[in-house]
Amino acid sequence: MALRIRYGDGLLRLARHGRLASFQLPRTHLEASTAAVVHCRSRLQTFSTSPFRRQDSKRQPPPPPIPLPRPPQASGGTSHSVEDVQILPPAGGAAEGSSSSPPPPKPKSRPVRRFIFAAAFLLFGTIGGSSLRLLVSPPEPPQPGSESDKYMTEILHQQAEALPVFKSLGADPAWESWDAYHTLSPQHRAQHIAAGAMAGSSGVGGYQRIFYNKSTGELRSLIFFGASITGWPGVIHGGALATILDESCGRAAFKQWGGMSGMTANLKLSYVKATLANGFYLIRVKPRAEEDLPESDRGKRHYKSFVDATIEDAVTGKVTVIAEALFIGGRGRDNKSDGTWGGTTRDENARF
Repeated sequence: MALRIRYGDGLLRLARHGRLASFQLPRTHLEASTAAVVHCRSRLQTFSTSPFRRQDSKRQPPPPPIPLPRPPQASGGTSHSVEDVQILPPAGGAAEGSSSSPPPPKPKSRPVRRFIFAAAFLLFGTIGGSSLRLLVSPPEPPQPGSESDKYMTEILHQQAEALPVFKSLGADPAWESWDAYHTLSPQHRAQHIAAGAMAGSSGVGGYQRIFYNKSTGELRSLIFFGASITGWPGVIHGGALATILDESCGRAAFKQWGGMSGMTANLKLSYVKATLANGFYLIRVKPRAEEDLPESDRGKRHYKSFVDATIEDAVTGKVTVIAEALFIGGRGRDNKSDGTWGGTTRDENARF
């Protein structure tokens, strides 16, 4: 009959009192069994109902085995061989040296995160640098009359016709429209500042459509401001805005006089905010009615014309410039002038 020995304090007491002296156990088997006993005792001592102590016991490694001296060979008594001793594994089937604690979490990989951050910073830097370069040093605009300028003009006409303000004015029969400066002769056009020096898609010649309401005398000018009339990069020069407003107010005054021309007597501007280049703007012009004039200026509209005007963004409607103007001309004070100044005709003044 084989002798069955279980782990526990009994085996350790028997070994200490020499009662296992008759067992013929090799030293290696004895050390292994002793280590298993010590391991079981350590697990029993650290057992607790507290979840915190259970976690601590799981995390602590088992203590090293304690070697025991080899018992001397007894002279008498019953002897047992190694085959008669069966060492049972501990309850639960856990092998020696196994740990029930979960494996430590793997550290998160940082190369992917660093690559994403680097790519984002590179993208933002490229976009910001390109925008800043275009703002500080924009590309050279096309020359007026060139093939690229004609192509840009066609594109601007397509974009303008898609604007809601263009569709609204074009669909209202009370408004008639024409392209600016189309009645000027080639000689006059060459000497005209807006039709000559400021011409082309990079100036004000890319697109400028005039809308006129005959019943109210109001005018609307849908215009594109190019990049070659800027003062500060990206901002339209104040002098260029004054020139366009002077012409727009003059149209309203000439219409009031039936196509007779005149000259600017006074022009007051208030720059509310910056007018940016490469954008569509709407110029609103309205002559003051007789009842809106002071008492001293009433009855003089045949040679005096007071005009109010604004420049606003064609998309957002935000006003950028406010103007007030006074024009002198028409029939003159004696109502005997023919209304032609500088060799121009009434037809040219009526639809320039």
